[in-house]
Amino acid sequence: MDTDATSWKEKGNEFYKQKRYEEALRCYSEAVQVDPRYADAWYNLGKTCRALGYTDEAVTCFERAKNYSQIRSSGYTTPSLRPSQLSTDTQRLTRQGSPDTGKFGPARTVTTGERKRSRNVWVPLIILLLVSVIAMLAFLPVITGTNGTYVFPFPVSAGTDARASPGQVGQVISKTPVTGPASSLTPSPGSDGIPRQYLAMKTGAVSKSFPYVLRGEHGTVNFTLYNGVASEIAKEDPYSYVGEKDRYQKFIDLPVQETFLVPLVDAIREKTGNPDDQARIAVSLVQQIPYDQEMLDKGTLEIRYPYQTLLDNKGVCCEKSVLLAYILHELGYGVALFDFDNEKHTAVGIRVPPEYAYKNTGYAFIETTTPLIISNGDGDYPAFGRINSLPEVLPAGSGKSFVSVSEEWKDTREWIRLNSLGPVLGRSDYTAWQSLCRKYGIVPGTGQ
Repeated sequence: MDTDATSWKEKGNEFYKQKRYEEALRCYSEAVQVDPRYADAWYNLGKTCRALGYTDEAVTCFERAKNYSQIRSSGYTTPSLRPSQLSTDTQRLTRQGSPDTGKFGPARTVTTGERKRSRNVWVPLIILLLVSVIAMLAFLPVITGTNGTYVFPFPVSAGTDARASPGQVGQVISKTPVTGPASSLTPSPGSDGIPRQYLAMKTGAVSKSFPYVLRGEHGTVNFTLYNGVASEIAKEDPYSYVGEKDRYQKFIDLPVQETFLVPLVDAIREKTGNPDDQARIAVSLVQQIPYDQEMLDKGTLEIRYPYQTLLDNKGVCCEKSVLLAYILHELGYGVALFDFDNEKHTAVGIRVPPEYAYKNTGYAFIETTTPLIISNGDGDYPAFGRINSLPEVLPAGSGKSFVSVSEEWKDTREWIRLNSLGPVLGRSDYTAWQSLCRKYGIVPGTGQ
């Protein structure tokens, strides 16, 4: 078995477990491109298509998995998938039909005589099919359609670029088809790279510019949101998550939301080629979103999903923290949510080297309600003062470490020192204090 194909399949398995079906689909497609006879990858690709609602394509994948599994069982390799397992999945999908059309065929009992007659008819046809498939494999890489697409098109959303070899920790697999033979099995997207079942939601477009500060330089990230998408997300019941260990993860892992948030992550990437600076832009962008004090004052908290927070351009601590956790994870970083029950506060943790971690959690502290320096968890809050309790650490996704955090760590130590000197500073200290305010976009009086 080609090791590259295996790596792609295993990476797809990780995405599938996380219900990140679009990324899983991309990985499995790469696996069968590297090794077109890889039955396991075809089978997993079928399961992913089924999860996304692409029933016809799922049936095709299961049939290919079945065929290649049978070839291997009679040839040089022992299959890891039983043909009977593949047949069951294919039959289940054929009976159920497409979830998009709602057509379901009746299931009935097949008699022994019918099975024998069917076997007599189908055995020669299957043999002929297998011979045709084997003959076609030699020409598969060069068979294209009239528009340059390859022989196995189905939808996939646009997304992020691949920045690492298959299987690397923290890798974000590309959802955007690359040029040349490597994309021959990449699903063809619908309009603007959006899966066909979501196109009807692109109504009520709203263009927004989200400001950020990177080392004192101001910029904006432009992004288009849709009221139709927000209305679809509003059908979810976020209150059913309350008290669950993975409650924040459920706010992040919403397929329709992810499809329409990927362009925001891509827009952040376009600002700089430095991955850690991309994370800094994301942190500042979310911190700059206004805090929804009105909602907090009313005492009737309506929990927003990340997409809704962006559309409303406001949010409270948990809403802004979940949004930032999503973006940082899409950028490839290991992230967690810090839940401070005593203070009724939520913040974000980004994976860092142990010496920079907040209270031995493995993550650096990020405040999202207002611009503050990454790793500064010692600020004063109007509602409760300083945070004194230990957080409940709720992992929101594995990934790479924010290795250049030493810059923020040094600045945080200086910020704490300056604020400990009282309200009146000497000339040099005041200059240093102003410099840090400009570097991070800190507004005096909003936190320390």
